[in-house]
Amino acid sequence: MIKLRSMRFLGMIVVLVIVLLLDSCEKEETPAPPIGEFQNAMFVVNEGNFTAGNASLTYYNYKTSAVSQQVFYRINGAPLGDVANSITFDENSIYIVVNNSHVVYKINAVTGKYQAKTTGLTSPRYILKIDNQRALVSDLYENNLTLINTENMEIISRIALGRTSENLLKYGNEIFITNWSAFQQDKPNNMIMIVDSENLQVTDSTEVGMEPNSMVLDKNNHLWVLCSGGYLNEEVPTLWKIDPENKDVLMRLEFPDLNSSPDNLHINKTGDTLYYLNKNVYRMAISTTQLPDNYFVRAGENDNFYALGVSPGSDVYVTDANDYTRNGTVYRYTPGGVLVQKFEAGIAPGDIGFID
Repeated sequence: MIKLRSMRFLGMIVVLVIVLLLDSCEKEETPAPPIGEFQNAMFVVNEGNFTAGNASLTYYNYKTSAVSQQVFYRINGAPLGDVANSITFDENSIYIVVNNSHVVYKINAVTGKYQAKTTGLTSPRYILKIDNQRALVSDLYENNLTLINTENMEIISRIALGRTSENLLKYGNEIFITNWSAFQQDKPNNMIMIVDSENLQVTDSTEVGMEPNSMVLDKNNHLWVLCSGGYLNEEVPTLWKIDPENKDVLMRLEFPDLNSSPDNLHINKTGDTLYYLNKNVYRMAISTTQLPDNYFVRAGENDNFYALGVSPGSDVYVTDANDYTRNGTVYRYTPGGVLVQKFEAGIAPGDIGFID
């Protein structure tokens, strides 16, 4: 059985029929926020359909519950592009990586206005700022990272990895990179690559399970890596706990079902509780030594839980991609797992980000 969650990007290929009629919202949609009013913001990056160019950005005010769709288009008068993959922030700007448009947009974090963009990328996935003026961009197909100047978003150089790259996490002077995709490489995709943030050279690596898809750092500065087990169920999924100082593996936990496909590992603001998706939502204390037996939030019979986010206040947001052709839904749960609200997003709602 092919893992559905492992096909996050490839699954878009088979959805070429675009349904433009929007279902009715759970609550009436509000207009795009006035310039300068991105406050208490939760953003949802809606991937859209592969080759359709219908990716979008949803804004949700988690204090007023106001929802605005197509925010990038409404403010900038241009579509976001083809398969938006991820969103990240710094003090002044928002960066949105649009995979199949081969671009990273930089917009103002207060106004949402376009500032600059990076072009000439192959298949960008995530962006990580490594200092005040530079960032690294991972890539689904390239065997290197791309270093960009975040002032003008121009490419500075490429950093050879020898493998494709996905998630990026900085700890001290080191950058940890998951090798999630097996595209364009003749090596197993089961490695965490480590790059020195000063000289931008590969200095080390740690072998983990196949298809490491997400990672977080906890309050004790331990690195947690979630591995799906491979595109074709080559091995059982695993969760790894690693000491980023000496790269020692502190714990390796196996999932009981070969056909399961866990991903979307996140951690709360206090760094003591992990969350991940495996059809349902699961929660796990970092102090435990075994995987949870029971779900935190159960997916409904017709739900297709797709992405996960944990707010600064520890509310848990889960997106439902429905059938990938019509608008998705976002569910908001309290830290105790109680559903407090749901609202509409765009097609294939994916990565979630928060601004306090």
